[in-house]
Amino acid sequence: MTTGLSKTKWLTSILFFFAACITAGAQSVLHTSTLEACLAPFYHGVASGDPMADRVIIWTRVTPDTVSSDPVLVSWRMATDTGMTTIIQNGSLMTDNTKDYTVKVDVQNLTPNTWYYYEFSVNGFNSPRGRTRTTPLGNADSLRFAVVSCANYEAGFFNSYKALLNRADFDAVIHLGDYIYEYETGGYAPNTAVNRQWIPANEILSLSDYRERYSTYHLDEDLRKLHQQFPFITVWDDHESSNDAWMNGAENHQANEGPFALRKAYAKQAYFEWLPIRETGVSDPYQIFRKLSYGNLVDLIMLDTRLHGREVQSGTSGAVVTNTNRQLLGTDQFSWMSERLDSSQCRWKVLTQQVMVAPLKVFGVAVNGDQWDGYPAERDRLFNHILTNNIKDIVVITGDIHSSWANDLPTSSYNGSTGGGSAGVEFVGPSVTSPGMSIPAGSAVIMASNSHIKYADLSQHGFMIMDVNQNRVQNDWYYVPSVDISSATCNWGKSFYVNHLERFLRSTNTVSFPRNSIYGAMAPLCPRIISPVAIKEATPFKISNVYPNPANNNLVVSFMNAAGLENGEISIMNAAGQLVKKIDFSKNDLYNAQLLIDVTELADGFYTGLVKQGPANAYFKFIKQKSN
Repeated sequence: MTTGLSKTKWLTSILFFFAACITAGAQSVLHTSTLEACLAPFYHGVASGDPMADRVIIWTRVTPDTVSSDPVLVSWRMATDTGMTTIIQNGSLMTDNTKDYTVKVDVQNLTPNTWYYYEFSVNGFNSPRGRTRTTPLGNADSLRFAVVSCANYEAGFFNSYKALLNRADFDAVIHLGDYIYEYETGGYAPNTAVNRQWIPANEILSLSDYRERYSTYHLDEDLRKLHQQFPFITVWDDHESSNDAWMNGAENHQANEGPFALRKAYAKQAYFEWLPIRETGVSDPYQIFRKLSYGNLVDLIMLDTRLHGREVQSGTSGAVVTNTNRQLLGTDQFSWMSERLDSSQCRWKVLTQQVMVAPLKVFGVAVNGDQWDGYPAERDRLFNHILTNNIKDIVVITGDIHSSWANDLPTSSYNGSTGGGSAGVEFVGPSVTSPGMSIPAGSAVIMASNSHIKYADLSQHGFMIMDVNQNRVQNDWYYVPSVDISSATCNWGKSFYVNHLERFLRSTNTVSFPRNSIYGAMAPLCPRIISPVAIKEATPFKISNVYPNPANNNLVVSFMNAAGLENGEISIMNAAGQLVKKIDFSKNDLYNAQLLIDVTELADGFYTGLVKQGPANAYFKFIKQKSN
């Protein structure tokens, strides 16, 4: 097709465009993650996860050139060096639209406690190279984990991910949930300082909605690069499906949004498609409770306190809440967890889960029925099982509430001065970007009236570093100064530790230090970096402006050095990297070095355009947005 216009129509259109520009200029510009040309067709990068001593999941997503149902053959390779010269395993498999063109391989027969490098290829194009690590087998002296949760894309930049990549002194990333958020654009804590907008703009309900939201997240540079360099170990919380979800419903799910069971199924499927998590369930392939062992040092006992067996939230008091049969985990998961605790041969048993276990009361009243305070019988069963069976060295790590806490786990005989009567300890991590808690009493009053709470910070964003050795587990809280500007800066906030055979916390003013010489070379960020000098020499034209932006019906692309611009083509791709429009043009379609493009039929959203003429090319970006 062509895009030519007569001069009369063109001048009329120019007047319309100037009026539209004035209107658009008065609006704040929205931003979303964009496509990096050197990654094509692997725009979403690579990832790895669920490491074991002899295997690890590797992941990528292929973006087809066109919207299609055709299968794609993808090859993969794993090596022991960054240059991919010592290939130790390789293979190929098909992917298609039934998996949203995601690719997962459970690479087996690997060596324990080893850094590996991997990449994918399709149709002659290579993905970025990823780096991953298997777990130790047998004796292990020490480990470090980065712990994150609650990353609201629209609330700010993922500076915690950037800071973690910058320090790179840990074995794996543990993500405790709220990897994505389900709300519509502006539906929860939008940050006007950054104006980040996720795709799609509506509240996500369908399978395609959930897939698109994961696409937005994986296109974020900081998250994508952290995935590239470290294995992730993940559990979901509520926002991967819907706010305050339980097994048969959610606070943010209404009857007119269809059956919750269908929405939950879509959410779980997209989660397993887009994250490097191993399928371990039998009756439910999308079961997330599972165990990962790090030698004889740590058992990570991953729990689902959200979707599997949770009964509906009913506050923190009354007959429903105090019923002795009330469940948070479900009978089968509780039995599974108990068996893993009983049979563990590891020094430390780490319950990796979503909502705060320790009681939280303000003026003597529990305030959050969504956490274990709303399920006291389940908490009693857990504590009784630990103490009755004399299970030692219990640590719980928790996300969900966008704030930082260091807690003993008090039984009825707990002594706040000595720590006696504690079943174990709990570290609760801050959010990556989501806004903190609003408790009128403030952290000082909370700690004064809850003797088992040794530390609380209600507002700062950041991450935790959990450092584990045979003698103790130490947790260091780090905070980013802001999420309004992109930055790798982080500051130490607080540290607590628990000693082997003790069940209570001790404070320290000394941060944990990483082991020396165990963190292998980082994988190269992009193996096909395009030289800016080469681009300048090969490109006889340059795009100087695109307006109006946002565009309604028509878009004008302005060129510099357009004298040599002859016949060419423009490809327009949506936020998922799919080709949605292709335009052939000639120099006769240009007027005053400007090209008019009709974008009427495009859906509202973010787009990338590629102008190609022979070997030369140039990119532009724009937003399609209907007039109000």
